[in-house]
Amino acid sequence: MPRKAKSAIQQMMDGNPNNRTSKELYKRAKNEKKLEFGNEKLIPPNWLSSGAKNVFKQIVDTYKDTSFLNDADLITLAQYADWYSEYKACNTRLKKNGRSVDGKPSGDLRLKLSISAELDRLAKELGLTPASRASLAIHLNSDSNSDTADHDEFDDEFDDGFENKLRSIK
Repeated sequence: MPRKAKSAIQQMMDGNPNNRTSKELYKRAKNEKKLEFGNEKLIPPNWLSSGAKNVFKQIVDTYKDTSFLNDADLITLAQYADWYSEYKACNTRLKKNGRSVDGKPSGDLRLKLSISAELDRLAKELGLTPASRASLAIHLNSDSNSDTADHDEFDDEFDDGFENKLRSIK
């Protein structure tokens, strides 16, 4: 999984290790703010089975105190829930019919392996694996943790500081 790029604010807090100019960091920080999405539409699509809808709701509930999932993730989340539901159905058929037919792996076993790979890929995108979750601490909402409550004030000071610095550069 590719490493997630640091935000402009994170780069500044880390001492700007990528040596970006103040103008570049300010522009990036403003663009990152423009790309923030809401999460009002994170409801399971009607085409999902009831089991898949339950998985969808469970994941949304898991991330409810973060800003990690948003409306832009709807399709990926629905795909994961749908594939998960299909994976469970394959397991049920395998238990009933067995893993092999005439000494060869059954179609359900091959399908299960294929679905497993897709689930793994989507799980990484959605932060559902231990490794992908390790990088999610930066996405906590400020009101969910008192230690991060001061960052909203920092953001305002950050914007003002950049604007003043940009004026002095020009």
